Amino acid sequence: MPGILSERIAALRKERGLTQEQLGRMVGVSSQAVGKWEKGGAPDVELLPVLAGQLGVTIDALFGLEGGEKIDIEDAVRRWMSTVPQGQRVDRLCRLIWAAAGPLMSSKPEDQIDISGYESCCETEDTADGKPVRWLRRTRITTEDGIILGVRADDMSFAAVFPEPENGWEAFLESNERCRRLFGVLARPHCLELLEYLHSKPPFPLRRYTPGAIARPMGLDLVEAEQLMDDLAGLGVLSRAELETEDGLLHSYLLDGDEALAPFLYLARWLTTDGSGFLNAPYRRIPVLRGEKWKEAEKKEN
Repeated sequence: MPGILSERIAALRKERGLTQEQLGRMVGVSSQAVGKWEKGGAPDVELLPVLAGQLGVTIDALFGLEGGEKIDIEDAVRRWMSTVPQGQRVDRLCRLIWAAAGPLMSSKPEDQIDISGYESCCETEDTADGKPVRWLRRTRITTEDGIILGVRADDMSFAAVFPEPENGWEAFLESNERCRRLFGVLARPHCLELLEYLHSKPPFPLRRYTPGAIARPMGLDLVEAEQLMDDLAGLGVLSRAELETEDGLLHSYLLDGDEALAPFLYLARWLTTDGSGFLNAPYRRIPVLRGEKWKEAEKKEN
C-alpha cells in the first residue's frame, strides 16, 4: 500500500504542476518530507486529510481505491456561490477567503489559527478634534509568496489578496512619477470631494459632465473645477471629450464606471490607521521589493 500511495502522491503533484517544495509548503512539511513520501515513505495519518485537500482528491483516491473521485475545488466553490442569495455573495466570498487564509500562518497543522470569525470596528474619540472615529481592526498576513491585507468586521470588511509574481512586484512599479502625479492631484483642495460627488451618481446611464455642471452644486470656482477634471483626465481617472455647441467647443468629462476609488481609499485608510487587529508573525524573510535597483544603489554607495 505505501508503494501505491507514493506513486499517487507523485502523480497528483505533477498533474497539478507543483514542485515538492510547493506541495510541502501547502501541507506544512519540508520538501525533503515530500521526497521521502514519493520514494516509498508515508505521511503521518493526521496529514492525510490536508494532503488530499491540497491535491484536490479524497483520501481514498490517494490510495488508488474506487470511489476516490478527484475534487475540483474551483468548481465546488463556483457551485456553492450559485446557492448564495444575490446581495450576499461578495460578503460570503470575503468570509471564505479569511477562512482559507488561516493555514497560511503556520507550517504545522496543529498550530494553524482560525481567523474566520468576524469582529466589529469600534468607535472612539479623536483627540485632535473630538469627533468620533471608527478604528479598523486590521488583519495582515505576510508570507514568502504574497501578502493579504484587510479587515474582518461585520460593519466593514475586505480582503485584499496580493500573490507575488515570480520575479517580484518591481516590474509593475516602474513609474514612481505617475504615482506622484496621482497623489499630487488627489492632495489638492476639493479633488477628493469632486470624485466623491461623481461617485454619488448612479453609474448607469453613463453621464458626461461639463466643469460648470460640477462647479455649481459643489460651490467651486469654474476654472478650478475644469483644472481638476482636466488633470484627472490626464491620469486616466476621467475620460475627456469635446462637445461642439453654438457657443463653441466645450470639454465634457466622464467617470466611466470606475468603482476603484472606494476600495483605494479604504486601503489608504487601513494603511494610516492605528487601529488594533490581528497581525500575524512575519513568515517573510525576503524584502517586499527584492529587485536589483536598490542593490545596485547600495553597491555604489559602498
